[in-house]
Amino acid sequence: MIAAWLNWPAAKADTEAVLRVEAMQRSLCLYGGKAASRWLGCACLIDAARGRRQPATSPCSEANTHAVLSGWIDNGAEIARLTDCPTDDPSALYAAALETWGDAAQARLIGNYAAIAVLPDGRLHLARSPWSAPPLYYASDAGRAIASPLLRVLFAAGVAKDLDYARLADELAFDFREGDGASWYRGIASVPLGASVTLDPAGAKVARWYDPGTVPQVRHRDERDYVAQARSLLDEASARALATTDKAALALSGGLDSPLVADSLLRCLPAGRGLDAITFIPDPDWDVDLPPGIVGDELPIVREFAAMHPRLALHVADPALGGFDYRARDIYAAMDSFVLGLANVGMYHGVYAKAVELGCDTLLNADLGNQSISDDGRWAYVEYARRGKWGQLLRLLANRPGDSRPLWRKLLALSVLPQLPAGLRGLARALAHPGRKDMTALLSPLSPQALAAQRKAAAARSGGGGQSGAWDDFTFARDRQEAARADHAAADRNGIDITLAFEQIYGVATRDVTAYRPLIEYCLGLPTEQFAFDGMDRRLARRMAEGAMPEAQRLTTGHGFHNIDMHARVGRRRGELAEYCTAMRDHPVLSQMIDIDRVEQLLAQWPERAGLDIDRDWPRMMAIPRAIMAARFIGHVEGRNDL
Repeated sequence: MIAAWLNWPAAKADTEAVLRVEAMQRSLCLYGGKAASRWLGCACLIDAARGRRQPATSPCSEANTHAVLSGWIDNGAEIARLTDCPTDDPSALYAAALETWGDAAQARLIGNYAAIAVLPDGRLHLARSPWSAPPLYYASDAGRAIASPLLRVLFAAGVAKDLDYARLADELAFDFREGDGASWYRGIASVPLGASVTLDPAGAKVARWYDPGTVPQVRHRDERDYVAQARSLLDEASARALATTDKAALALSGGLDSPLVADSLLRCLPAGRGLDAITFIPDPDWDVDLPPGIVGDELPIVREFAAMHPRLALHVADPALGGFDYRARDIYAAMDSFVLGLANVGMYHGVYAKAVELGCDTLLNADLGNQSISDDGRWAYVEYARRGKWGQLLRLLANRPGDSRPLWRKLLALSVLPQLPAGLRGLARALAHPGRKDMTALLSPLSPQALAAQRKAAAARSGGGGQSGAWDDFTFARDRQEAARADHAAADRNGIDITLAFEQIYGVATRDVTAYRPLIEYCLGLPTEQFAFDGMDRRLARRMAEGAMPEAQRLTTGHGFHNIDMHARVGRRRGELAEYCTAMRDHPVLSQMIDIDRVEQLLAQWPERAGLDIDRDWPRMMAIPRAIMAARFIGHVEGRNDL
């Protein structure tokens, strides 16, 4: 982990700055490690990364750019050659890249990183790679600038811990404010993915250099070349991931993404060397009326896949280490932020704990597989209609997984509706599903008055329009470029803060093998037919999987469901959670922000058997955990023991 303190006046650090930097170092190393730091006139760079040398200066020029980097650079050898800078230190390579190419350096670097640099002219430069990167927060005023991936480091530096309750309401309204630089605290901002921020006494200048919608098209003459090239790039990504770990485990599901990564990793490992894989299972008491196409327990599928790969050692995470608020206080202490998706990731405690038990230093995953190799081509519903490819469109609609609507209705909903103005889309949905006229109100725990205030503020931010949340106008993308931009924006929803919290708590690094930019961009450039064709979705992944997994798994259109055991886990704690609602009533903000009466009613009117019905079951699955997690976050920030 990294941090920086920069005094704007060109003078030596004063006594207060020295003391603050020492506090920042202690905060960086709260979960272990030792920080190295270096004063550069009025600036101090701090680095607590494992095995990192002193914060680096580029040894290859007289410009004297200084940098620290958290994460990795995959094309380090290429950067070293192009900058004539013979080093394998990512921080030094980043400094050399800035000196060589200036603002254009980001486009040349391939990796997963957050970087801080002090430029020769005294400005502070901050950057994050596209698609996946550690978070990077900063605060700046007339006297100094401070930056770090860890919010607690900014607080240690003296930045006020001033919680923005309105930002919390935005999140609970599914208004993720993607890429706008907002954080959970007033006076603190964040660097967007695929962007850089330059700080000087006048303020912050944000440069968004990455646009996934402008990736060049890829066209092969031979249909087989698409699969061959995708496999080659996946193997390249796997080899680079394995090079950064001594002992890794893979989080393995019964879908397409992680099994494809498992197959690739095994190809890249030396003959005779095995790979540990960890799968989580639902709570033993789970009991859900599953609709067609939904898989509840993926373990049988994973076992069949493992049987095809003798070098794969399968392990099952303990389902007792889970639940939507499992170790919530520990998570919040490590991340100091509230992320709506935190209510969905309790099962990963068991996965990380198993990785620790196995002695692993890295947990690999395939989280961005749906945005690359196994993209379902959801924009094809509109594209095929626009191109007049009616046969392809009808086959795709007829074979749409889990959608039993008549063909004409699917055509209207998926091919026509997305092309209408937002107002008409809302009217059509209200006519078709009166109970879902306001999906945000249905699924959010916000009180009616809090939701109305949030929407008014969101409209003021955007300059008009009352809809802001992800559920206010849920519509598939209309073309490939729109889908790519939406996926990149969704990747910037602070989920990486959760990953960083897990890494600190369990001492295990995390790496997404599919978050390899050459692989993602190759897939972004492919024609739609590679993802949705002849009634088959996720076509590229299914073709890549030939011979790598059982045919039933390769061709199934079924998929898992997040927190399939929520009914069991929440149901047996209803009394405890109802008492927690009583404590929420005594809080001046929560009592107004959360519809506590509704949460209590949802707990009291508990169905005997679980289901996945949108109108009946989704409000319980969505609203209850998020209300509790929001209250626990406020309790953490305010230091309260009753929340």
